[in-house]
Amino acid sequence: MDASRRQQIASRPGRGPTRNPEPWIAISIIVAAALATFLALFITSRPFDPESASLAPQQTVPVGPATSPSPKASATISPTPQTKPTVSTLPAATPETPVPVDDASVQSRIDAAFAADATLSKLDVSTLVENGRVTIVGSVRSVEMKQRVERVIRSVKGVSGVDNQLVVNEATPG
Repeated sequence: MDASRRQQIASRPGRGPTRNPEPWIAISIIVAAALATFLALFITSRPFDPESASLAPQQTVPVGPATSPSPKASATISPTPQTKPTVSTLPAATPETPVPVDDASVQSRIDAAFAADATLSKLDVSTLVENGRVTIVGSVRSVEMKQRVERVIRSVKGVSGVDNQLVVNEATPG
């Protein structure tokens, strides 16, 4: 068969030169991998929103102070002159014994008290609660406002003390 005859057969409609499918398969695999990577990154990059979480938390955080109690004996042994030890028990806890309030609930009560007061909610004041003691930082326009902020915080249940570090920026006449 001569070259002109092969050219006529190759140029007939429907009988073109055969194509190699390997490049198309490789391109398809690369595109699929890129899409899968993009989808995985998109799903894992969303911030966690506990309100929309579908699973319950696995760990329970205990309420109360973060410090561990010191070991104390529940009973004391007191020797008598007869050298016979007797056991005296410590008094049982009464219902009036105050339960320590955790700092997060004190902080939320302070935030609620500030939000309830239209004037205080506009101030640039921050609070830090540690073991019931509240540190106040920020700035206010007058000494009266500094005192008002401290009074509101002292009135919150669970506050054991206040360290008022507010700075008074009085307007200078000018």
